[in-house]
Amino acid sequence: MTCEWPGGAFYAFPNISSHLSSASGKPALAKTCTEISKMLLEKVQVAVVPGEAFGAPGYLRLSYATSIERIDEGLRRLNRFFSRAEAAS
Repeated sequence: MTCEWPGGAFYAFPNISSHLSSASGKPALAKTCTEISKMLLEKVQVAVVPGEAFGAPGYLRLSYATSIERIDEGLRRLNRFFSRAEAAS
């Protein structure tokens, strides 16, 4: 997962395309960011917005308009989710 530094906004758009199905046949977590967004909410209780809603397939929109403690916890949960997904593939 990669993410550009968000300049002057309260949200970030990490690129999660490496976790989506590709023509290469590599095992993937899901076909779309919408599917991954649902998985994140159900499995680790992290709410994100799929990039498709902003014309950015392959990305998630993460808001950080909250406390540092909640941001840290959300990032830990995201890390755990994607680490487990990579280990399973």
